[in-house]
Amino acid sequence: MYDDTVLDDLRAQLQRAAERDLYREKFSRAGVDPADVDSWEAFQSLPFTTPGDLKADFETHGPEGSLYTEGAMVSFSPLGDDLAPMFDTTSDLEYEASVNADIFEAAGIEPGDRVLNTFGYHLFGTGILLQRGFEALGAEVFPVGPGDSEQAAGFIEEFDVDVLVGNPSFAMKIAEEGATVETFVGGGEPFTSIPGYREKVKEALECETAIDYFGTRHVLPIAAETAAEDGLYVADEYAIVEIVDPDSGDPLPVGERGEVVVTHRRKEGFPLVRFRTGDLAELERQGGDLVLPNGVIGRTDDRLKIKGVKVYPESIPAVLAAFDGLSGEYAVRVTRPDSTDHLEIVCEGTADEAALAEALADRLVVSPDELILVEDLEEPGVFDERY
Repeated sequence: MYDDTVLDDLRAQLQRAAERDLYREKFSRAGVDPADVDSWEAFQSLPFTTPGDLKADFETHGPEGSLYTEGAMVSFSPLGDDLAPMFDTTSDLEYEASVNADIFEAAGIEPGDRVLNTFGYHLFGTGILLQRGFEALGAEVFPVGPGDSEQAAGFIEEFDVDVLVGNPSFAMKIAEEGATVETFVGGGEPFTSIPGYREKVKEALECETAIDYFGTRHVLPIAAETAAEDGLYVADEYAIVEIVDPDSGDPLPVGERGEVVVTHRRKEGFPLVRFRTGDLAELERQGGDLVLPNGVIGRTDDRLKIKGVKVYPESIPAVLAAFDGLSGEYAVRVTRPDSTDHLEIVCEGTADEAALAEALADRLVVSPDELILVEDLEEPGVFDERY
């Protein structure tokens, strides 16, 4: 899946991670010596890192955790009900900026372009990390942050801004204030995984290009689109991506849908090995590149097996968001009246039933046996009544 150059970097990264208590103990329990990882298959036999592992490590080695590395920036990321510190060294920040600069260049952004960045600068630091990428490219950044759509639109108009960066939902609010740009970079929430959403954003902002950017605060970036708008290309110079079965943890072949697992290829501060993101996606190969063709299409937290197919209800909201007459509220009910599973989906609002049923079947990989539209959904949720 990855070549020998990547494996060489991974071995070095594994040895770096093994210097920290979390991975020293994890590798020891698994009987793994990072120096012996000489193939992709051997790498995929390494244990996963879960949010629970990180939480336990912070509790044992608090407040920084054993992955702490003295460096240049400490920011935070949600971890359950708490906030967990993330660490970046000076080398990390420089390398992340270089990788992001390449991503933005591939999106058609050029040196000298003016960029209005509406990602947050406080606490989580996402805005700062992206700004460094734009600076490395040679663009000029307006560090506006989120919150005031009218002010952001005013800046765009007054200073002839070329590029808007931020959450798609906030971009739509900025567009309502009359702002237009040439390029939009969206992330932080579902975007191109919602059918028709890209087109709505492009129309609202009157932009030529609108690309999707995927990363978590733990690993940023993971993948992003180019100006061709043809899927999110894995930033494999920074992140190694696998797709695994959410239940068994077994690696899935290219083309199958499963949980995104990410490893830092090069990272000094807070190095992560086979981190389970909980995000649901498909991974395909296009030429020599690995691509998430439909972006992140949901979460793996709640899943059901219906008619032998793994169904992820968390992917339904992205489908509903593509229909203007739906509120987004829904209920999934699975029964077995005879010997066959029966899938009923109830949605609040109005829509073309045939088109909605087709969209749901495409996303869930199983057709609903019954689709019901109601004016007021009294009990949303997922209900498995087979057992």
